[in-house]
Amino acid sequence: MRLAIVTPYPPSITGIGQYGYHVSRLLAYSGVFSQVTVLTGHNGVAQVDVPHLIGIEHGWEPDRWRIGRAIPEALARIQPDLVWFNLGVSIFGREPLANLSGFMSILGVKRQRLPCVVTLHELPELADLRALHAPGGFLARYGARLLTNIATRGDVTCLTTRHYADWLTRRRNATSLVHIPLGAYGTPDPLPETDSPELLLFTTLAPFKGVELLLQAFQTLKESHPGLKLTIAGAEHVRFPGYMDRVRKAYRNVDGVRWLGQVPESEIRTLFQRAQLVILPYLASTGSSSVLWQAAMYGRALVAADLDDIRSAVNEAGLEVTFFKQGNVHNLVQTIRAMLLLPECRRTQTQTNLAAARRHRPQDTCRAYLRAFNMALEACCSPKRISLPARFEETA
Repeated sequence: MRLAIVTPYPPSITGIGQYGYHVSRLLAYSGVFSQVTVLTGHNGVAQVDVPHLIGIEHGWEPDRWRIGRAIPEALARIQPDLVWFNLGVSIFGREPLANLSGFMSILGVKRQRLPCVVTLHELPELADLRALHAPGGFLARYGARLLTNIATRGDVTCLTTRHYADWLTRRRNATSLVHIPLGAYGTPDPLPETDSPELLLFTTLAPFKGVELLLQAFQTLKESHPGLKLTIAGAEHVRFPGYMDRVRKAYRNVDGVRWLGQVPESEIRTLFQRAQLVILPYLASTGSSSVLWQAAMYGRALVAADLDDIRSAVNEAGLEVTFFKQGNVHNLVQTIRAMLLLPECRRTQTQTNLAAARRHRPQDTCRAYLRAFNMALEACCSPKRISLPARFEETA
């Protein structure tokens, strides 16, 4: 069985690319595929450990209108038995037409009669497009609907939050919908808490991520916690070039802020090891957050904006997060200060989240995808099926 995966890879080490990196490794090591080929863009920027079982093909140029033709053409050369798309609305570049073209490649795959599974991390129809600075003006809402319609034309559509799956189930009847939570990327590895108070923001940096809100809160917190530090890590969002430099310049006089930019996969554990609290100060959200699961896996307490997507993901997974009022810097200061002063609250939260990470193991994610792949094979009347290895069978 030959599998092709369309995903950002090597990833910017946050978000959808990181998810594609980890899940592709799980699938390659499952032992059920004779060939796993990752089809990605030409602007990979992170150096990661690529298993010898995975072949890498650069199949499209970001921000080009012909991505929708380039991907099916590359797949025709690879000749897989099955295609998995790992999608977000900006993975093909900053231009709306490039991303629309990339999504259109799903229709090209269907014309080739290849079984097709699509993971949709974002549901743009439900997003606050104004807060996200979505391009397209008044046409953005129509574009969001179009992207959803195209993404659900695969044989199986996977959603990373049940809220999205339930919403689509009520409105779409043409495709099979499966909820696959993000889950932990590895075995839970609780780290001893540091004695030095440090906050961590680890995300794809963009105006809607609340970077400036957190910096304002940090300035206030320094008055009562002079030893407090803040680490801001992650790649710049493709749609906002220069944003990180502008914010750094505006807050260059704030002491105790460490800007790391993109962090290699091999250094992520150290990143969480230094932190006492992980902050998600987002002004708007685009689905579930992999940082929730990484904080849970490493035993780090979380403070997050009270957004519907984040609250849904937390409740579905059985995680525990301390919420603050979205966009309210005063409430963010109060919430962080309380968590810094109450180590027992941090310990209670991290124990709950470690238990959730143990319930959503990497092998559970892999098993869910192998089942989704079988659904796609069946939908296309393929005679091929995937036999689940014994180690991926459910346990009590």
